[in-house]
Amino acid sequence: MSNVLQKTGTTYPAAGGGPAIMKTTTTGGAEVPSVNVDNIAYGALPCIKIGATQAVAVGSASAQSAVVAASVVRLVSTTDCFVAFGSNPTANTTTSLFLPANSPEYFQFNSGDKVAVIQNAAAGNLYITAAA
Repeated sequence: MSNVLQKTGTTYPAAGGGPAIMKTTTTGGAEVPSVNVDNIAYGALPCIKIGATQAVAVGSASAQSAVVAASVVRLVSTTDCFVAFGSNPTANTTTSLFLPANSPEYFQFNSGDKVAVIQNAAAGNLYITAAA
């Protein structure tokens, strides 16, 4: 495989001249682009080695997680909510980061910090998974 993505005669150089992160495969006689996972640089996809997961109840008052020992965390909530990070964070509905329900998000994180969460309109649970 060359270091470019080829699609209907057009070539797309790989970032930095390295191996392509896309490749073409033949499906039903047509070339279709697909992800070449063997050549993706670290951090290019939102994937982590799974560490400990904790659940925090999401309610009408800000609630904190326990300390999270990881530099990357995955957050997913069962309800729309707002989150904040820090050593003693307080989430609020005006300046904290909005996290939509059932949409996993990945964040760089300061190991030893906590996550705070507050509901948008309904109660639920926030699941915090530390990268191992």
